[in-house]
Amino acid sequence: MDRSKVIVIPCDSYDEEKVYSALKKGLLELGGLKSIVKPEEKILVKPNLLSAAIPDKAVTTHPSVLKAVYRLLSECGCENVKSGDSPGHGSCEGAMKLLGLNDDTMYGAKLTPMSENVHVDFSDGITCKEFDFCKEVVESDAIINVCKMKTHALERITGAVKNVYGFVCGYRKAAGHVKFPNDTVFARMLADIHRCTHPRLHIMDGIIAMEGNGPGAGTPTPMNVTLISEDPVALDTVYCYLINLDPELVPTNSQGCRMGIGTDKEDEIEIILCDPDESNTGTSGHIINKNELFEKYGNADFDVGREKPKNTFLMKYSGFMTKLARRPVIDKEKCVKCGICVDHCPVPGKAVEFKNGKSSPPVYDYKKCIRCYCCQEMCPQHAIRPVRGPFRRH
Repeated sequence: MDRSKVIVIPCDSYDEEKVYSALKKGLLELGGLKSIVKPEEKILVKPNLLSAAIPDKAVTTHPSVLKAVYRLLSECGCENVKSGDSPGHGSCEGAMKLLGLNDDTMYGAKLTPMSENVHVDFSDGITCKEFDFCKEVVESDAIINVCKMKTHALERITGAVKNVYGFVCGYRKAAGHVKFPNDTVFARMLADIHRCTHPRLHIMDGIIAMEGNGPGAGTPTPMNVTLISEDPVALDTVYCYLINLDPELVPTNSQGCRMGIGTDKEDEIEIILCDPDESNTGTSGHIINKNELFEKYGNADFDVGREKPKNTFLMKYSGFMTKLARRPVIDKEKCVKCGICVDHCPVPGKAVEFKNGKSSPPVYDYKKCIRCYCCQEMCPQHAIRPVRGPFRRH
């Protein structure tokens, strides 16, 4: 049986030429970019643009990685390339501007706003049979998913599988959290997005990753690698190897594997370490196992949720999971009462509100809270983090 290849390319800086050489070399291990996309196709390059943030914050895919992808597509003769995301807060244009990306710096690719909705019926869906996608997703022939190596409050990590949630247009993403209110069913919905859209290629920016209170308020930390694969689950699994996290604890891995979008099984994954400093002609990668990979580039102290589920059946198949999960808590010293957490709460009737007026921080009603962590993701002051412990009101 053919194994899913995951290419690991060491890269210790965001120097544009260095990143370009690393991705070019890595792609040769998959047969080159021309084996994945055709020049005449309409191609969408989808970064992680959670919110407008400068590159050093590690909130978004770094512009050097994106420029390398645009440049490689241009060299392949691809002339119909668009790039964008549907951020949870703010606009795609605003996020790209902070990254220094515009039509003049994207090697012929065009920035696209990802703001127009198209309803898509998906009769083959296992968990979700309809989506409200951005128009560009529906119009594309091929999608290249350029994700960021980060932690995530709901799914433990966000990588190739999770990044496709940006295909869902604007505020409709919030409704998805209500409809799919725990980590397992949300992961199954993400797997259905992959089954519906079939992204061709997945590239992970892990040169500087985010640990801790991700995906928007964590701590940048160097991992010094980029990862490439045609299998999103295998790519995220190798990410788990690098941070010494059991891949089966990540719902997007376990459910993605069960739903057929990739594999998280060690014996079904081939890890190829590629040295970009060698000649740029031909391939030079060699197969290594996960222990060798971790020894060279792993980080055992990477701050990520490692606790095991306490009740597997209930956590997978009932709303009981939300009663056991961590809950978002506001740091009153950091909160500036901007109300973004209230605005982004997807729960009807709101699970977080200004109950004592806007002179005090918002207050949670944990009986309503579905632990989707939209509030935590969108807080610009990094004043919200998920915590465990005794039941708390605020």
